[in-house]
Amino acid sequence: MVLHKEEYETSATYEEVGSPLYSNVIPKRHSDKGRKASSAASGVQRYRVGAITLGLLAVVQLVLIIYLAFHMEARNKNLTEERDELKRKLDVLVLKQDSWRAERDNLTSMNSETEGRSRTISLERDELKKKLNTLAQPGWTLFRSRAYYISPTKKSWQESRAYCQSVDADLMIINSREEQVFANSFKLHMWIGLTDSETEGTWKWVDGSPLTTSYWGSQEPNGKTEENCGEIKSFTTERSWNDGTCSLQLNWICEMKFAQ
Repeated sequence: MVLHKEEYETSATYEEVGSPLYSNVIPKRHSDKGRKASSAASGVQRYRVGAITLGLLAVVQLVLIIYLAFHMEARNKNLTEERDELKRKLDVLVLKQDSWRAERDNLTSMNSETEGRSRTISLERDELKKKLNTLAQPGWTLFRSRAYYISPTKKSWQESRAYCQSVDADLMIINSREEQVFANSFKLHMWIGLTDSETEGTWKWVDGSPLTTSYWGSQEPNGKTEENCGEIKSFTTERSWNDGTCSLQLNWICEMKFAQ
């Protein structure tokens, strides 16, 4: 009987081990280990994918940086070329502007010069007309391209000169023998354009020129400070000049010069 009991317990034990309940416990342990191994492999794979992705992103970023660098360089090059082209055009415009300004100034100068010449010609024309009208009056005569007026009345030296100046003339200046002979030919005691009223003893013509050729009579001039004006007195001789008192009333001779 004992034997049978032990055999039964042993048989029961083996049966428990081979029972479905026991068989379910052993596969569960193997399943957990598999899942852990699978999870680890998946993590490694994800890490590799992430690393590859980061690498690709880095490559893309590098390519983008290189592209942007080349693009900016090309853009800067284009901007430099455009700037240089604009500067060249600006320089051309500046040169043209300077040329136009020079032409304008030249034209303005020419116009001013033309206007000046025209004004001068007009003045000379008006002066000539006035002189021609004056010469049409009695008492004027021509000699060696100049006009002379011999007065029919008498005045002082200053009054005689004032009359000559009123008709764009002045008292006669004598610088040659021909002019001296011409003046004597009128046979008049008359004033000429000679005086030393500024500086005693220094005789000058009314135009300010010094006396170089003289036709003083014998012992003349001798009036000192009392006789400061030149006159033709002894017209019967070539040396006919005398210094007289400027307030004397004498005839006079005017000389009118024409524009050359």
